[in-house]
Amino acid sequence: MKNFTILVATLLISSSVFASTQIIHSDKNFSTDAFTDKASAYEAGFDYVDQLKQLPENKLSHELVLISTTPTKDIRINNTNVSIEEFAQTRGQIAYRAIVNVDYNYTTKKNDN
Repeated sequence: MKNFTILVATLLISSSVFASTQIIHSDKNFSTDAFTDKASAYEAGFDYVDQLKQLPENKLSHELVLISTTPTKDIRINNTNVSIEEFAQTRGQIAYRAIVNVDYNYTTKKNDN
């Protein structure tokens, strides 16, 4: 009986160690401030991409606004692209802003509930 109790306790402890993980893939768009020319907007967009790639994981998690009921880890930026949006806040004044699309993934424990 003592061996059976030890076996059950060991199985319970080891099952939590082997909890399954899942990889979450997602994307997010960010926009820059307005600029008077396309070149400046593109530059701001690529500067933002460079800043994202330099962030430590905890700050990147905050910037991407990862929402998970379990802890996240191994955040990776897979791909980015910068496009320009042309808009006018007033008649006759054209402005440009960069739209930065970030494709990323991260690992989290699978929630079986």
